[in-house]
Amino acid sequence: MRSDPVGVLAVLAGACFIALAPIMVKLSPLGPQASVFWRLAFAVPFLLLWAVMERRDRTARATPGGPAVPRPWIWMVLAGVLFAADLITWHAGIVRTSAANATMLANLTPVVVVLVTWVTTRRLPHGLFLTAVAIALVGSALMSGGTPGQTSEQLTGDILSALTSFWYAAYILVTARVRGSVGTGEAMLVTTVVALPLAWGACLVAGEPLWPSSGSLLDQALAMWPLVVLGVVVHVAGQGLLAFALGRVNAAIASVLILIQPVGAALLGWVLLHEVLGPLQLVGGALVLFGVWLARRPVKG
Repeated sequence: MRSDPVGVLAVLAGACFIALAPIMVKLSPLGPQASVFWRLAFAVPFLLLWAVMERRDRTARATPGGPAVPRPWIWMVLAGVLFAADLITWHAGIVRTSAANATMLANLTPVVVVLVTWVTTRRLPHGLFLTAVAIALVGSALMSGGTPGQTSEQLTGDILSALTSFWYAAYILVTARVRGSVGTGEAMLVTTVVALPLAWGACLVAGEPLWPSSGSLLDQALAMWPLVVLGVVVHVAGQGLLAFALGRVNAAIASVLILIQPVGAALLGWVLLHEVLGPLQLVGGALVLFGVWLARRPVKG
């Protein structure tokens, strides 16, 4: 499937919104799993409104010309389970390592997508695309400083973030498959509702409270603002744009385009969290952007 410009812009814009995620998790007044729960909970009303409005416009229910799949609800439920695993693992990693490391390792997704594509079709993408993936991943590694965590806590965060890439790749592949049969809002609503009780279960297992315990009730409510940003900006806008784009952009290409997330996360970490961003990270950011540009170039002949 060819990637249209609207889909490409949607992936890039969505990735920029999603880059806020590690910053908001670090600023959250609650634990990582409670942050997952509220991210999903705050998103549900907006996704419900999106799905209802989409239902009224029947032409927006599915991707124009997209292939329909049998029993799309099963695929959407599976996408919800995978997305819950993605968020639970990633948020646990974010609080243990740097924002740049957490985002870079979670976005090893293109490698997983290429491997799955090869296993299922016995065909590898063209050489130019593989070169673009390699360049973008090297750039991501440079942005993280090129070294793993220095403490056991940071190393655990790096491992959890890398594991996230498997869940994220599976989520992208499943969502891309179902987008030919259902609309963006409907797909996002179902996956979010499925993921919500799983996030609550993870919160119970981790023993994390679901509400701040210090200060007045007003102070506690105001302290929840990073979670509102997670739900509305990161989830509804960011993941919503990605789900929309997966009906128009090849999943392998999309997995490379979202590699601009480490660039945005590193810049935000530098500005808001005072994380180090030196010449090595700037070179890495340039390589990521070049790899993203290269992945979009058509192959002649």
